[in-house]
Order: sequence, then C-alpha cells, then structure tokens
Amino acid sequence: MASYDDDDGARHGVRAAAVSAKGWGWRHSGRAAQAVHDLELEIAPGERVLLLGPSGAGKSTLLHALAGVLGADQDAAESGLLTVDGEHPAARRGHAGLMQQDPEAQVVLSRIGDDVAFGAENLAVDRDEIWRRVGGALDAVGLDFPLDHPTSALSGGQKQRLGLAGILAMQPGLLLLDEPTANLDPAGVLEVRDAVIRMLDRTGATMVVVEHRVAVWVDVVDRIVVLAPGDRGHGAQARRMLTEAGVWVPGYLPATRPRDGGSGTPPGGSPGIPPGGDVGGSI
Repeated sequence: MASYDDDDGARHGVRAAAVSAKGWGWRHSGRAAQAVHDLELEIAPGERVLLLGPSGAGKSTLLHALAGVLGADQDAAESGLLTVDGEHPAARRGHAGLMQQDPEAQVVLSRIGDDVAFGAENLAVDRDEIWRRVGGALDAVGLDFPLDHPTSALSGGQKQRLGLAGILAMQPGLLLLDEPTANLDPAGVLEVRDAVIRMLDRTGATMVVVEHRVAVWVDVVDRIVVLAPGDRGHGAQARRMLTEAGVWVPGYLPATRPRDGGSGTPPGGSPGIPPGGDVGGSI
C-alpha cells in the first residue's frame, strides 16, 4: 500500500479518507432492479483501488454515491450503509473529488486560473489561500501556463489535467476517477495517469479509479476490486476482462496454455500482480 505520512498530509491540508460499505445498495428512480446490491467493501486511508466490472455493474453509481452526488429522487432507494470517514457521503460533500471521462464537460471557465479556483471558491476557501492552492495544483499536474491562458486552447489530456488540478485545489481526502482516460489518445492517457500519481504522492489521498485500460493502472494501485452483478454471465465477463488484460485470476485456468510451458508465471499472469497477490475480490 502507498505510504501516507500524517505530517506530510497536514502540510497539504489533506487527510486521506476511509471508505466503508456494509450491505449497501442503490436503486435508481424508475428502475425495478438495483444498480448496486449488497456491497461489502472497506478501503483504508491512502489506499489506491482499481474498480473493475462489466457495463451495468454499478461502478459509476458507486463513485457518484461516494462523492455524495447521487440524485435524491423520491423513487430512488438506498439500502445498507455507505460511509466516508464514518459519515454519509452527502455529509462529506467536498471531501471527495470526482473526475469523469469527458474532458470538455469538466471545463467551466475560460481561463485556467479561474477554472482551477472554481471548486475551492465554492467551498468558501479564503481568497489568498485559493490562489496559493491554484499555483501549487497547476504545478503538481504539470500544466505550465499563465493563469489567464485560455482553457479552449488546451488538448484533451491537458483539459483532464486541468480538471485534476481543480480537484487538487479543493484538497479532497478521496479522489474518484470515472474512466478519466476513456476519450484520450495514448499520449493523453499517460499524461493524466502520471498527473494522478504525482497528486497522490503529494497528498496521500485515497483513490478509487474506474478504468477499462487495466494495464495503465495495474502497477500503480494497491488492490483491484471487481464489481459484478450476481448472474453467471456477467461474472464470466469480468473474469475475461481481467485475463485479457494480463491479470492473473486466482482459481481460474485459461483454456489454452503457452506452448513453451513452465515459465513459472501463472497463465494470464502479470508481473504487476504476483501469484497469490491480492487482486481484490468479486463483490
């Protein structure tokens, strides 16, 4: 697990968050079935988790719940218990920063300095402190532009890093990434991944990332958790997603084996996930 030093976190104003789900479920308004059902999950402060699962498994629902931004429609129904630092996520809103997959959707203002300051302003941070944070956040994500540089002139990867800087300026203890590289070219993917790592190294924040590009993240997370509906078909889809990405799934032997035989690496193995290592569990 990534180390987290309390004194270092205090210098950056960040306290890594703990996440707990006990039998938690959510049914969206107008839907008969639950998007997430009976979830059991514990994430320690400072832990970095890659959340996988097929479409419809409820990954985005869980991230939005942790950010405290799930709709409060009358027909929606929540069950069980989901907490961030022991409180309902809605009570900790602002303590979690959520990044989504569309770079364009995350740009709200025309100049990069104003855009990065936006979230901290909404948290009523002192003005002088806001601009100190803005400079530090832009430096942390590697965006070396004047504060009045137009956001419209940024590439997709730069816009995602801009969004990450805005989250960093809010100093969240929980970073939630919902397919942050889905719409980026290969260079942009690495830009964003590396900026996230720098942010986590700087703050010690807890991270949960949803991403289908498993190979991009597998070497920088502490654990992989698979979120899957209970039916057999979706479970097989989640297992296939892992094995095709080169992640060894305990108890599963692929139908084909390498012709040269015993290299000592489990079938579908990955140097980032050693045999017997923790690759999370099916939830």
